[in-house]
Amino acid sequence: MPLSEQQIEKMKRKRKSIMEAATYLFATEGYEGTTIKKVSASAGISFGSVFTYFKDKEELFHTVVVEPLEDFSNQVLEFDEAAEEPLVELEKMIKHHMSIFSGMNHYLQLVVQVIGQHERFLDTFESLDQFHNQFRGKVSRLIENGQQKGLLIKQDPLIVATLYTSLLIGMRLNSTDRRYSDIWEEFALATIAIFGPIR
Repeated sequence: MPLSEQQIEKMKRKRKSIMEAATYLFATEGYEGTTIKKVSASAGISFGSVFTYFKDKEELFHTVVVEPLEDFSNQVLEFDEAAEEPLVELEKMIKHHMSIFSGMNHYLQLVVQVIGQHERFLDTFESLDQFHNQFRGKVSRLIENGQQKGLLIKQDPLIVATLYTSLLIGMRLNSTDRRYSDIWEEFALATIAIFGPIR
C-alpha cells in the first residue's frame, strides 16, 4: 500500500531532523565523536529510525556533506563571469559570497574534516573537489575578463581564484562573529584587493 501524503511529509521532516542533528554533531564532535545514538537523541527520534534513512554512520556523513552541495553550488555560482563591468560584478560577487559563507560555520567545519582526511573520505572528497574546481574555474574566468579589459593587474587567474576560495573558508572558520556582523562588510571591502584592481 502506497504511503499517504501525510506519511511522506512526516518522513521528510524526520530525515531533515536527522541531517540537521548530524551536521551539528559531526561539526562539533568530529566524525569519531559522533555516534548514531547521539544523532538520534539530538534529532528526537528512535535509534532504529535513523537506519530507515541511512545505512550507517559513513553514509550519513557523506550525505550531510554532499547533499547540500547542489543548492550551495547554485547560490555560489550566481554571478556573470562575462559581465560587461567585471569590477562591479566582482564587488557584487564578493558581497554575495560573504553573505553565504558567513552563515555556514558548521557545514564548513565538515568540509575541512573531509579535506584534512581526504584519503579516508574519498567519494565525499571527490564531490567537494569537483565543486571547488567548478567554482575556481568560474571565478578565474571573471578575473580574465577584468584583465582583458585592463581593469585588473596581470596575474595567474587560477591562483587568484584559489586564494579567494581559501579566503572565504578561512575567514568563516577563524571568525566567531555573528552572520550579520559589520565585520563581514569590512571583509568584503578588503577582499577586492586580492584581485588586483587598477584604480
